[in-house]
Amino acid sequence: MPLPIPRNAEEITPDWLSAALGRTVGGCTAQRIGRNESFTGGSLVRLKLDSSGANSPATVIAKLSARRPAFRQALAEANRREVGFYKTCTGGRDLPVPQSYYADFDGNTGESIVLLEDFPQARSVDFVQGCSLRDAQNVISGLAQIHAAFGQAGLPDRGWLPEFDFAQCWADYPAQLARILPHQALPDRFRRLGDYLAARPELFAHFSGQGPQTCIHRDVQADNVLFTPQGAVFLDWQFTGRGNGVSDLGYFLISSLTPELRRGVERDLIRHYHQELMGHGVEGFSLTACQKSYVFSVLGKLFLTVVATVLFDNSSEQKRAWRRADLERLLAFCADHDVTPELVMAQG
Repeated sequence: MPLPIPRNAEEITPDWLSAALGRTVGGCTAQRIGRNESFTGGSLVRLKLDSSGANSPATVIAKLSARRPAFRQALAEANRREVGFYKTCTGGRDLPVPQSYYADFDGNTGESIVLLEDFPQARSVDFVQGCSLRDAQNVISGLAQIHAAFGQAGLPDRGWLPEFDFAQCWADYPAQLARILPHQALPDRFRRLGDYLAARPELFAHFSGQGPQTCIHRDVQADNVLFTPQGAVFLDWQFTGRGNGVSDLGYFLISSLTPELRRGVERDLIRHYHQELMGHGVEGFSLTACQKSYVFSVLGKLFLTVVATVLFDNSSEQKRAWRRADLERLLAFCADHDVTPELVMAQG
């Protein structure tokens, strides 16, 4: 009989953990991680276990889906993808992702839970402050390892999916942005780009489908990475799918480096990514093709920036500061690389 999916830390009992982990858990204590719910309404809980068994971890992380039914339903496909990633894509691979001890998803309610390896000594980076060059290099090395590992087989069962209605989100975006960030202006060229993409939403998948295909994360930003002595570890695989790995590289550099740092190092970091791919055995993907794909990675970033502004929880001041930094970095990239409807049209 399937186990019920806990909706909060109180429902993660020793009996439930014993059944989920396949070993006796005599007791556990729970500690909430983070001050607020995530943008998608979910939460993380560190569980300290009193358990028996060889190599039994002292702690695990429980990732719970949103408590609010509307959020759970809106993110049902994302929750399904993340559970599927941990159950089918990570087995037998040496990847910089947490080990999954248990994962389950309910298609009727959208509820999910994942029990993950804990990294209690890992360091995180504040998104608003942005990543340093050293941290960015570690992230890029980890991304290249993941992209190379999935380059031949074991890809997710679905490609880049428009799980949200971009055209509707774009129509609602100006008003929602005005509520969240009332003093933030949108340049005319950015508005024209959004209008163009809203009328042609198939272009998001089109550009991601160009070039070598691999397993992509689709939301690589500082909040979804832990930094350990061994390197970067990637969390939150809710939007994973098939696509061009360079889209993850661009998404990360756009979102998680300040524009000033990105402008000075992006050429070197693109080259670093390409060299790491080649070092992992990837062939037939030139540096020139990599650089071209990098510019159009901005489309995936724009997609989730707009969707997250309209549909996700941006109620706290902390989340609004995050949203402000994210948009300012996106606008800076579009200006730096002259991303316009005409550029997209010429390449699409």
